[in-house]
Amino acid sequence: MLIRFTVENFLSFKDEVEFSMFAGRPRMHPEHVYRVPQRKDLRLLKAAVTYGANASGKTNLIMAMSFARWLIVRGSDEGGAIPVTPFRLDSSKERAPSKFQFEIVCDNVAYIYGFKLDAEKIHTEWLYELRPASEKLLFERTTEESGIANVELGRLAFTKNHGRQFLNFVQSSTRADELFLKKTIDNNVGYFRDVYDWFNLRLRLIFPDGYSGVETAFMSESAFEETSSDLINLFDLGIDSVRLRASDINVPTDVRRAALQAHRDLKEDVVIQFPINNTYLSISADNEIRTRKFMSVHSVPHENREVEFELSQESDGTQRLFELSTALLGLLSGERDRVYVIDEIDRSLHPRMTRNILDIFLANSHGQPSQLIVTTHESSLLDLDLLRRDEIWFIEKDRFAASQIYSLEEFAPRFDVDVERGYLSGRYGAIPVLPSYNVLEWAR
Repeated sequence: MLIRFTVENFLSFKDEVEFSMFAGRPRMHPEHVYRVPQRKDLRLLKAAVTYGANASGKTNLIMAMSFARWLIVRGSDEGGAIPVTPFRLDSSKERAPSKFQFEIVCDNVAYIYGFKLDAEKIHTEWLYELRPASEKLLFERTTEESGIANVELGRLAFTKNHGRQFLNFVQSSTRADELFLKKTIDNNVGYFRDVYDWFNLRLRLIFPDGYSGVETAFMSESAFEETSSDLINLFDLGIDSVRLRASDINVPTDVRRAALQAHRDLKEDVVIQFPINNTYLSISADNEIRTRKFMSVHSVPHENREVEFELSQESDGTQRLFELSTALLGLLSGERDRVYVIDEIDRSLHPRMTRNILDIFLANSHGQPSQLIVTTHESSLLDLDLLRRDEIWFIEKDRFAASQIYSLEEFAPRFDVDVERGYLSGRYGAIPVLPSYNVLEWAR
């Protein structure tokens, strides 16, 4: 689960800003709070909804998470510039390093992982275990001007095959432009794999044009069809069921390899969705891979038959719901820790459908370590009957065009206040201020 995300000097974020999933003081909706086992100090929110005017920085917040995840999971190319984009409206920031830091929970253990970098190198990188009253060093890395990476290791339980000497070798071969965390994974060193796997397998980012990576449903094809059909029927789309059909789409070798890699330790059936041509890979417990595509089934009662449609033949809103359905299945899949971050969740959706997605998640994931974080313009979600005050966030730019983040909790509105009306009237900021003019006069 995500505890907190911090970013500085990236895109529209000039100074350090903090996005937190810590539960605040509100007593409403206690079921929206997840209590980490054996950590009474960690009370984490299940959901967060972020508002802001166009170009305020909502998408940039998710882009910051996406960039950090990309660098952690994929790594940078040797010899090329790291594609980091600092804040460009202040000359003092253009050559300064950018900072990214995540506080996360993996299997009930809390960690702080972060790094500072520019286009040429990783300046510093750190990983600590976050304990109730202290922080335990796992590693801290600095890069010298010469490009040599120096790593201070904490007290690790070294094994015969992966002792301190081997880690020293990994350190000495770490390039200035790559993360030490990624280097240890590439060298099959497992000390920090839980943290790496959180970014690789548990953090999911969905942009308006679809997934930024793969999505996995941990179930067989038949179970996936059944549960997806049940879910889609909740949205009144006129679709009776969904089916996975054989597909002749050529899935690249590296994609198949990634699918098997994601499946390597699961020993169970999975269905993996890829953001290419509505492609799904069904992998059985014995590693048999089958290529599939999603089909919607419409009944024709007066002719006593069914008609199947490819997803591309459905409306934009229906396609968007199909994209999000696998995410919802992941969020509701029992004890599996998943964090879904969705940009513009309301794209192509009716307001009631957008609310229904949040309703379904919040009503059916109580006590599960899953989180849903979204950005939206849909003001009807600003309802304290649906969300807590600390689950509502705003982003707006200051007079220097730098994005700032703040929570509705800072305004402490009463539980019976009309938050939507207050937001639209400008009470909480993060809303466009448009000029007043006579449209007819302007048109002339």
